[in-house]
Amino acid sequence: MNNNQFNNILVVKHGSLGDIAFSLLAMASIKKNFSNATIDLLTEEKYINFLKSSNYFKTIIRDNRRGIIDSLKVIFKIKRNKYDLVIDLQNSKRTNNYWALLKLISKVKINGSRSNCDIQYVIPSQGTESPQNGLYNQLKLIGISEINKNIDWLSTNISEINKDNIILMVPGVSKSGKDKQWSPDNFAKLASSLEKRGYHICVVGQKSDRETITTISKACQKIIDLTDKSPPEVIYSLAKKSNFVISNDTGPGHIAALSKSPILFLAKDNVIAKSNLSEYTNGYYILGDTMQTISVNYVLDFLNDKKLINK
Repeated sequence: MNNNQFNNILVVKHGSLGDIAFSLLAMASIKKNFSNATIDLLTEEKYINFLKSSNYFKTIIRDNRRGIIDSLKVIFKIKRNKYDLVIDLQNSKRTNNYWALLKLISKVKINGSRSNCDIQYVIPSQGTESPQNGLYNQLKLIGISEINKNIDWLSTNISEINKDNIILMVPGVSKSGKDKQWSPDNFAKLASSLEKRGYHICVVGQKSDRETITTISKACQKIIDLTDKSPPEVIYSLAKKSNFVISNDTGPGHIAALSKSPILFLAKDNVIAKSNLSEYTNGYYILGDTMQTISVNYVLDFLNDKKLINK
């Protein structure tokens, strides 16, 4: 496909922070391959400032995925902007409904993996490919054959963190993902053991993770506590500075994984987790039938065996 045939492009991405993390290299690749086109983004309000920093997009359209009236406003705004290509990186039932209506009132071409897409990637059965690889295969259909892995725009100044031998911990999960969380007590025991080996423990999280991080803090002499001070760019930059990262299968962990620093994921043993974690060449993972079956001693032995700790 000739990339020059598309001059006005809309990229669509909603979802969790993990979903956003999975799509960042795809966004970078779209920008690089359609360098002469005008590219806009449709996303949720909570990601606008973050993704604006990428400088990939001329305009970012807010879509908080609420009622039918708001959805209709979004669809008619897309029509008014006269895009010649929509790249749907969300591929949800909602966006598929958007395209069903849009096709009635517009001739825009739509690239995605849902039934109402004109340039459709047919995804294999769940767990067969990682979310990232699915997006890369989708983009091949519009002439993008090379993935741009340069996302240095995510780096930010963290000079106030002036320690060496840092281990970054991501112990929190979303409210809906509590079954994916390794227990705060286990994180605390692990942090204490690693601190005694000479490492500095840095912990990131949201306000909702305060109780978890307090548990870790009480078990250690002193942690670097960045609760509610760790937007994605800080997590990414801290991960680059760290010896390695330990995380649940959660959005901030997937942001950290993009840093290419070694990262150990602790996750449930299912096809979704395996698919989510399979893309990272810098990644390790320990899977359990439940999170409670993963012991602190097993994690320490794993870190030793993989030579991730050397003290």
